[in-house]
Amino acid sequence: MRVLATSEELRHQVDVARARGDRVGLVPTRGDLHDGHASLLRVAHAQCDLVVCTIVRPDGTPAIHEQADERVAADAGADLLWRPAPGPLVRNAAISVVPTRLPGLADLATAAAQQLGIVRPDVVYAAEEHFDHARLLRDVARDLLLPIEVRVTPTPRDPDGLPLGHASRALDARVRDDAAAIPRALEAIVESVATGERSLFRLRARAEARLAEASAALEVEDVATVDPATFDPVDVFDREVLMVVRATVDGVPIVDSRLLQPTSA
Repeated sequence: MRVLATSEELRHQVDVARARGDRVGLVPTRGDLHDGHASLLRVAHAQCDLVVCTIVRPDGTPAIHEQADERVAADAGADLLWRPAPGPLVRNAAISVVPTRLPGLADLATAAAQQLGIVRPDVVYAAEEHFDHARLLRDVARDLLLPIEVRVTPTPRDPDGLPLGHASRALDARVRDDAAAIPRALEAIVESVATGERSLFRLRARAEARLAEASAALEVEDVATVDPATFDPVDVFDREVLMVVRATVDGVPIVDSRLLQPTSA
């Protein structure tokens, strides 16, 4: 694996790969890599000829745990690790990207657009539980007319069902079981669908009721059902649907989701 510091180096390596006809996959991260990132990189390695892992912090602060990040990325199959110097990716940028749905994610959207423009991958990978990030990548690619596929992969989980990632690691042991109420509630919804429930209204209400049984440490922000391809809201269960839960547990934000398949009538 090669570690690169400049966008010029990265573009050169990608151009060389494209001249060979290679398929390029991108796994964008903010660093502090963990098993969830490794899972994405392994999927990308299996599906692409050149795998690029980026470590870009939208606020421009330095990356942390550099050596550990390099080990995770290399072991998971990354070919290139791009870790630019602290500061903006584009100096004196005249344009920023402000998402219509979540304007508070402007810095993240701008960094995502710049990374997609620099790497120009065939496929960019996001984990299923990072719903907002996956939707942001898809919106940026679509609205900027970039011929990039956003591929959402299944979420690797800890034994208690929580998605592997920063949120899981940030949870104090005393509230971890409260957080695990989220995957338990989603699994209960999957079971309801398996027994024939077809009303998304009732499924959302059941999820909310299950989550309400948890302690006060769990605060639910939203339970939504969306189209997994477009991330637009869905109210009719006539096709595959993604149920998304946004919550905080003792102040730690957690987003989790499950793909629901309607049963035959």
